[in-house]
Amino acid sequence: MGRLSAVRTTKENTRERSAADPPPEVQPAPKERHLALADVEVKLWTHTLVLTGELDRRSAHTLEAEIERLCSEGVTGITLDLRELSYIDWIGVAVIAFRCGHCKKRGCDFTLIPGSPSIQRAFDRVGVSDSLPFEHR
Repeated sequence: MGRLSAVRTTKENTRERSAADPPPEVQPAPKERHLALADVEVKLWTHTLVLTGELDRRSAHTLEAEIERLCSEGVTGITLDLRELSYIDWIGVAVIAFRCGHCKKRGCDFTLIPGSPSIQRAFDRVGVSDSLPFEHR
């Protein structure tokens, strides 16, 4: 399966991106990597990370490191948007579940935007769907 390439787009201010804003700078992912992270929405101390591609044993460490970095910077909320994720294995699910608990212990809100039915089935197979903070589908 694929690796994760970190593609970050951040806004330093605390307002949402509007149509009048220039498009965010995005670095193309190297061809050997199949997953990207984009920090697309930054509100006051809250970040939304859009996961694109494959989240598996080879790429999970990049997501884990990004969530850890955000928590250590003192953000108060993280949302993972799974709608563009094309594949996730049990290790990717485990990393999300672990980081969810870790963030909550640090007082950081953690929310998941559900992915496609195949992505959601991976959470069901591992048995954590009901214990994770998915937004209403």
